[in-house]
Amino acid sequence: MSTGGFIPSYATSDDIGLDNTDVLIAMTFAAAVWLLSTLGAGILSDYIGRKRTYQLGYVWLILAVWPLFLLIDTGSLANLYLGLGIICIGTGLTYGPQAALYSELFPASIRFSGVSISYAIGAILGGAFAPMIAQALLDATGSSGAIAVYLIGMCVVALIAVSLVRDRSGIDLSIHNQAEQEVGCTVFDQRPVPAAREMSSH
Repeated sequence: MSTGGFIPSYATSDDIGLDNTDVLIAMTFAAAVWLLSTLGAGILSDYIGRKRTYQLGYVWLILAVWPLFLLIDTGSLANLYLGLGIICIGTGLTYGPQAALYSELFPASIRFSGVSISYAIGAILGGAFAPMIAQALLDATGSSGAIAVYLIGMCVVALIAVSLVRDRSGIDLSIHNQAEQEVGCTVFDQRPVPAAREMSSH
């Protein structure tokens, strides 16, 4: 939605009227902000945990989505840069800890399948249809406000979902720690977690 898909086409539409080349350069700027914020978020998650970094990112996005569209709707290139820069900081906060969080959710025996399947399904259901949904909302309402509400709703769902995950930053991910990895990845799993030192003897 931010660096590809809907927003570039929306910003260059007749309603907004920005130049194609200017918008593509703005997308490059947004991608650079996203890259740097992803790197920073990965480092941050080592200090405050994956879950907390994710939560910070989704709260950021919830607060930034509405201003993003207000800024784009002004038709100002400078405001497009500002809006994209703000939103891509939040996006980076939800990307930086992603690989580590996913890896820590699944036991070693199914980790490759668990991470790849869950990521692929999420990318298809949550990402692939987003530009089409956004365009349909714009066509139906004539306002970008409906798109902002949709994206805020999705961020709220994501915030709730990640809040139900137990932060397992630093867990031993080796095959020798399988038993500890199999329990406690969500707040609903109240089974006692085997101590890592007990697992090393098996």
